[in-house]
Amino acid sequence: MTHFWTHQDFIPEGYGFGQFSLVHMLLMLISLISIILIIRLYIKSDNHDRLVIRRVIAVVLLVSEVCKMTVMSVTGAKVSNNLPLEICSFAEYTIVLDAFLKEKKILSQMLLYLFLPAAMMALVFPTTSILPVLNFYSIHQFVFHTLIIAYALMRFAAKEIKLNYLSVWKSVLIISIIASFVYAIDYVFDRNFMFLMGTYDNFMLDIIWNVMGGGIMYDLGLVIFSIIVIHIFYFIFVLINKFILKNA
Repeated sequence: MTHFWTHQDFIPEGYGFGQFSLVHMLLMLISLISIILIIRLYIKSDNHDRLVIRRVIAVVLLVSEVCKMTVMSVTGAKVSNNLPLEICSFAEYTIVLDAFLKEKKILSQMLLYLFLPAAMMALVFPTTSILPVLNFYSIHQFVFHTLIIAYALMRFAAKEIKLNYLSVWKSVLIISIIASFVYAIDYVFDRNFMFLMGTYDNFMLDIIWNVMGGGIMYDLGLVIFSIIVIHIFYFIFVLINKFILKNA
């Protein structure tokens, strides 16, 4: 517990729980069980309770982000390098809008095609693997992304998300606009939000970097990769909806 509040910028080498280690596998198993339990609870709830569940998750995500920023400020970590401008931060904002505003179909669809894959990647390739497992940022990463995944899947499992292929390209357009805005911030202030300037040793992003050659070609590779992943997830959910949920 010595390094519970230590940010990854200050952690000594050799304290991390390690990517794909036994501890990492256990964390992913806990996340999976939590997601299943949340989905089951949501499906069995009535409309009023479902609204409560959606809003509770949205509030927890917001509070967790505020807590993260506060801890970084108090402990001397560079807040300007860790602003909530990552792709899963935008997933958080989308969940808040989806939970509290009049329903907009594109919001829930974006969660399913766009933000769900990103949250899953964050659990499989966690940036906190260099930290101890009993560390605030490690715990935050797994809780935060587990809730994003649970929110998207519980709404889909409850048949509340209508699949529409046009929404795939709407999602691509929206994330392209967001990425352009974030890229400008990265370029002007020398940051790496949304991994647009570098990979942070992420396994999948390293592959894209090596194949495309870095620089602007790396960003083009990210766009192509995102479009492919969005389509893959769209067709996966179409098949699930047709052969599993339709008969449920």
